[in-house]
Amino acid sequence: MTFTGWIRLLIRLPLICLITLVHILLIVLCYPLKWLSTHYALVVGFITHSWGRCMMVLTGGKLDLQGSVPKPSFYLVSNHLSYADIWVLLASLRATFVAKHDLKSWPIMGQAMKLIGIIFVNRTKKMDVSRVNKLISKELHSPRGLIVFPEGTTTLGDLLKPYHSPLLEIPATQQFPVHAVLLHYEDKMGGGKSLFGSSYVPWWDDTSFVAHFISLLTKKGYIARLSFSDQTWQDESRKKLTESIYDWSEIEYENLKKHAQ
Repeated sequence: MTFTGWIRLLIRLPLICLITLVHILLIVLCYPLKWLSTHYALVVGFITHSWGRCMMVLTGGKLDLQGSVPKPSFYLVSNHLSYADIWVLLASLRATFVAKHDLKSWPIMGQAMKLIGIIFVNRTKKMDVSRVNKLISKELHSPRGLIVFPEGTTTLGDLLKPYHSPLLEIPATQQFPVHAVLLHYEDKMGGGKSLFGSSYVPWWDDTSFVAHFISLLTKKGYIARLSFSDQTWQDESRKKLTESIYDWSEIEYENLKKHAQ
């Protein structure tokens, strides 16, 4: 690690801990609204949006948004590259997520994710999808959006993995329009791009979260580029709906690669 990297780490890490704690406390203070008012999701949406924007600043990130950014309520399908996707998307939108169940066990952050209404899914248990779909149905018309990662895991970013259809059951059944976004990263220093598997931001291998996060904080920064679809999709069949979205995503991803060369 370079001297400059150490300085970045020593400045950024305490500030991230402080800012995150402040936002968690704000959510805790607002928690009674969950039982007393219908505005809890709206208020938490603004708080998490604020946290996302703070995280962008403190990690050296910059947003580049292209296409039609959806307004709540919305159902958004995204590719998945890193834990950084969470604050990047929250900085861009008022939303919550469907996330892997193992995140629920993370110290402090797991409890915070429960408070903000993240829906946890155990993809290894087929029966869990039914429970999750009931929660999705309740969240669908909330004053914030809902984001899902149908690849089911993170990738290096040089290609898209096939999208899985179960989490699109509710929007298909209710004929709720589905938006799509493609997310990719470009390093500020060195010009590495996740589209070609050369950015430092994706977290996809066996590197521990702590090691990767510390390494990320030592770097100068990154540009998070989000390409939102100008169209939405509706279909009574979740499989056809998923195929249509994936077809668009695959074509658009190849176009992004051509323009990035």
